[in-house]
Amino acid sequence: MENSKITIEQVAEEAGVSPSTVSRVLNKPNLVKAKTRDAVYNALKKFNYVPPAVHKERENDNRQYTIGLAIHNPKLEVVSDLIRELEDKLDFYGGHSDLLIINMRGEKDLGKFFREHGYYRSKIDGLIAFSVSLSFEDAQYFQAQNIPVVLLQSRCTGAKSISNNDFQGAVDAVTYLFSRGYERIGFVGWDFKDTRLLDRYAGYREALKRFGKQVEEAHKAYGELSISGGYEATKTLLANAQLDAVFYACDSMAVGGMRYCNEIGISIPDGLGVMGFDGLELSDVMGLTTMKQFINVKADMSITYLLQRIEGRITEPQADELCITPRLLVRSTTK
Repeated sequence: MENSKITIEQVAEEAGVSPSTVSRVLNKPNLVKAKTRDAVYNALKKFNYVPPAVHKERENDNRQYTIGLAIHNPKLEVVSDLIRELEDKLDFYGGHSDLLIINMRGEKDLGKFFREHGYYRSKIDGLIAFSVSLSFEDAQYFQAQNIPVVLLQSRCTGAKSISNNDFQGAVDAVTYLFSRGYERIGFVGWDFKDTRLLDRYAGYREALKRFGKQVEEAHKAYGELSISGGYEATKTLLANAQLDAVFYACDSMAVGGMRYCNEIGISIPDGLGVMGFDGLELSDVMGLTTMKQFINVKADMSITYLLQRIEGRITEPQADELCITPRLLVRSTTK
């Protein structure tokens, strides 16, 4: 059947529920039992029903799409790099699409945020969500809203995901430091509850283990995920430990550490080797040895999938996952 001829009443009849239940599934799926949700989702899929609130009419000869970028913290340096790469890719594909920044203001539950801010559904044709969580049930919620989703730096079995092999990247980073003659290697990170940080810390521990080193509590420090956070964490770390290198779990914190070392007269890389993680433009400017996480590749893959999905060249939602292992970029902060 043509989508324009399908009503919410027909969807409800197919699912064996009331129209109000269909509406509840579309707007507040967390309030509906899983069995009922699945019945409604199956009916929506069968009829290819798109809720009127999210359906946009366009002139075929002048298609203009809006891609949302949902972020929980716009102040992160990595977000600036990601926005730049996404804008470049949209321009490359003809400049017929706009990027809408959706500031989740600290919220990391993507489904919860969109249920509480439903007006975004009518503004976007596709969504890229950076470093936030999405449950399988909420992935179905977005499918029901006809909004294709790509998760970056996180995983969901119900949505297309492009993530980092943070563990192996950290192993490779610390292994390189050992190969350059560093022996006492510290660790600086941010929120220890963050899964990306946990994976990078686990990689750090694994590399130490492989080289017969013990993990020392005094050899790690945490701070805000920022340049100033890296500065303060480095100050704490070097006050409590005699180290010859530090692995920073992100580039911005590494730059803060370099600033602190410069202020107190520690030479880099001879007095202290510095290794970052991310491969941001900032790291290139600072000559920082780091692990490149291929933000440009992730941006290209995300935009390509969303545009093909929106235009119907990919007819079914994809829920596959690509995990990219970072690669070493050697610069001047290591021997």
